[in-house]
Amino acid sequence: MNIFKRFWKSLYSPADIASFRNDKIRKSIVYIIVLSFVTFLPLAYFTNVTTKNALKVGEETITNEIPNFKVTDGKLVLTDKNAKNIPISIDQDELHIYFDASGTLDKDDVDNKIASYDSAVAFLSDSIYITAAGVSQSVSYDTAGISDKADLVHLYNSIESLAKYFIPIALLVLFIFTLGSVFFRVALYALFGFILSGFGRTGIAFRQNWMIASYSITLAAVFTMIMEALQIIVPFGMEINMVVSMIFVFLAIRSIPPSEPTILEK
Repeated sequence: MNIFKRFWKSLYSPADIASFRNDKIRKSIVYIIVLSFVTFLPLAYFTNVTTKNALKVGEETITNEIPNFKVTDGKLVLTDKNAKNIPISIDQDELHIYFDASGTLDKDDVDNKIASYDSAVAFLSDSIYITAAGVSQSVSYDTAGISDKADLVHLYNSIESLAKYFIPIALLVLFIFTLGSVFFRVALYALFGFILSGFGRTGIAFRQNWMIASYSITLAAVFTMIMEALQIIVPFGMEINMVVSMIFVFLAIRSIPPSEPTILEK
């Protein structure tokens, strides 16, 4: 059975998943890599779009819209006497930029102002807060090497020139971490199946539980991919995926006749 048929069967049939348990382990490894890559595509797409949208803001917009400032003891201080010390908002489609030296805004305020999958760069009174595709990161001005507006413009120019190299590398690193987390979860589900099968006493070895777990993640992975493609954040999404995958492992093990002989493919 080729990988596409295995994928289709794994979406709904624990019995078919159980029948894959005696295959060569390299088949499960290839399957996990391919499945992880396909489900990673929506995240990669939105990360790429978000980064490009951020770069569209441009040096001119930053120069014209953000007042002169300096960083003193890690805090934003306005040096433009004509500028009012109030939060400034710059909206560019799904990208939002905030500048606030007054300390009025915080991270929660920024999150509440934008939609779930919109992106924002906020220059808060004590740090730079970046959020994109549901992932957030806060960086101090000292860490970013920003002491005034000129440093900010210089940092932007540097990022813009390196973006064509940085984006593919960042996506590759992100995919490697994603793939590692998938293998880790498969190992946990395999251990769960091994415990259910009486630590191998029923004739189902850990290796076979690994094979079952490899295909049991399919439905949860596809669900996650669809939600990310639709830009919908599902509450307790990770927990739901774990429960669904474990149910598939449980049903697959239950579908194996106790007296069925085990023949491992070498």
